[in-house]
Amino acid sequence: MVIAEVSEKFNVSQDTLRYYERIGLIPRVNRNKSGITRFDQTILKKEKTL
Repeated sequence: MVIAEVSEKFNVSQDTLRYYERIGLIPRVNRNKSGITRFDQTILKKEKTL
């Protein structure tokens, strides 16, 4: 899923998700060659408390 989808799913802003990644609250997120954030399904299952 891309960051916009995750943001909507968990009702948090994209900036908040980036902050959580930066401080280590969620693991590093994969990005494609264009820099688009791709959240792995295993990360999403762990982060249901966002």
